[in-house]
This record gives sequence, C-alpha cells and structure tokens, in this order.
Amino acid sequence: MPHVNNAISTELYTKGFILGSISSVAYSAANVFLRSVDHCDAVWVSCVKAVPTFAIMIPWLMIRYCNGHRKMPSFKAIAVLSLVAVVTHLFGNVGFQWSLDKIGIGIAVPLCLGMAILSGAIIDGLFMDAKPSGRTMVSMCFLIVSVIVLSLGGETAFETLKNEIKAGDASRSLLEWGIGSVIVAGIVYGSFGAVIKTAGRRGVSQPMLMLIISTAGILFLFALSYQLDVFNVPENLSVWNIGRMLLAGLCNTIAFVALVAALQLLPVTNVNLFNASQAAFGAIAGVLIFAEPASPWMIAGILLTIAGLVIMKRK
Repeated sequence: MPHVNNAISTELYTKGFILGSISSVAYSAANVFLRSVDHCDAVWVSCVKAVPTFAIMIPWLMIRYCNGHRKMPSFKAIAVLSLVAVVTHLFGNVGFQWSLDKIGIGIAVPLCLGMAILSGAIIDGLFMDAKPSGRTMVSMCFLIVSVIVLSLGGETAFETLKNEIKAGDASRSLLEWGIGSVIVAGIVYGSFGAVIKTAGRRGVSQPMLMLIISTAGILFLFALSYQLDVFNVPENLSVWNIGRMLLAGLCNTIAFVALVAALQLLPVTNVNLFNASQAAFGAIAGVLIFAEPASPWMIAGILLTIAGLVIMKRK
C-alpha cells in the first residue's frame, strides 16, 4: 500500500484505496470482456456496452429526485453533452474496440491509458488553469516514450493476431490503423475528462451526466449498427456474446463511479497508482487468457507507462 499523505486520515485513505482498487479491477475486467467479443462488430459492442450505464442511472436519478435533487441541466448543456457523447463513443469506444483484434489488449490498454493521461494533462494546462508541475512534465516525457515503444510492440502482436482478423487484407496498414485508433481513443478519453470537470462545475450531477452520455451513445450507435446491417450477422446477436458485452458495460460503469468517488478522497497522484495497475492487468490478461505475445517492446512500454503515472503530480 502506498505511503499515506499526512493530510489524509487513515479512514479516508482506506476508503479511497478500496474505491481505487475496485475501479482498476473493474476497468480491467471490462477490457477482458471486450477483448473476448472482438470478433463482433465494434459499433454494436459499444452500443450494448452503454446499456448497463443507462439502466443504472435511471433509478439513481429517481432516488435523487425523491431526495430533493431536482435540478435539470439546460437544453444547451444537454445538446453539447450529447454531441460530446457521440464523438466519445465513436472515436473512443468504437475505435478502441476495433483495435483489440489487431494489436491485442496487452498493447491497447497501456497505449490508450498513456495517451488519455497525457492528453488530459495537456488540456488541463492549456484550458483548465491547472499549470503542470515539474513532476508532471517528467511524467509526460515518460508517457510520450511509452507511446512510441508500445507502438513498436504493436507489430509483434499484429503478427501473432493477424490470422484471427476477418479483414481480407491483414496488411501493415491495418496495423497502423489499429495503433492510430487506440491513440485517437486515448486523446478522446483524455478530453472527455475535461468535459466531466466542466460539467460538474456547472452543476450537472454525475448520474445526470452519465445518463445523457449513455442515452446519446445508445441512440447513435444503434442507428449506425442498423445502417451497417450488423443485425444480420448471427454472432452479433448471440446470447453468449450479448451477455459479455453487457458485463463489460456493467464493469465499466462500476469502475467509473468508483474512480470519481476515489478522486474525491485521494490526491490525483494516489489515484494514478491504481490507473497504472490497469496496464499490468491488461498485459497479464493478454498473455494468460488470449495468448498474446509478451514482447520486450510491450513489457518496456508498460513499465514506462506505470513509471509515468506514478511520477505524475498536479497541484
């Protein structure tokens, strides 16, 4: 267990430690479930994954309503958040899901995580009046190097996984698209963090934010799935596959709620320790469960990602 900041009581730290651990484990479990359905259409997987969040937020908001929390966001706020949701689901969730059978979970998770933290720190410094400390700058250098190293490791994973890819041309360009889609997904996730902060400062509650994001995502991705004719592919509608998509969504919702709660109790530096563990969990799951190659590039990239997250500190 990391050193406890003297300004944090033991009780608060214990709660934060438990919540952070739950978040990391739940995110890792969600990624494993997503990797297990990477043979299904990425748009459809992302659509179904958003359903548990929608289902959980409805009763949560009803309870808040009964307890007197009845403030509704403005129409403009809902419209902006809906647009953000479409971008996040399409370029974040769909892009990440599409890449899993190209570069594997062991490369995709730390690569996406590193880009999310890196882009989030840059956005904080440029637009959120959060001037980065010296340690943050060092951390960002580690993350930049880790992204480069992990990208190099993607080729080894691709060579092992390309026989599983359905696309007729499993060429190097497909590898580049896979790495690129994860990098874009990480940038989108990092930017989404700034949206969450801004919405929270303007009075939009966490469950309301998640309801808007999930609802807009479900509607958009369902319509897109229909256009892509995914409902005529039996494996997309298999009960076993749908179940794993829903479990991924449930784990993702639990992880996000736990992460937000942990951030309210612990400094960002401590919470980053839990985020860093996702990179290791992703690699372990990739090697042990999905027989992905444990290349030196992947191991080095994961270690650099973890080091960067551990070093990071903000005022």
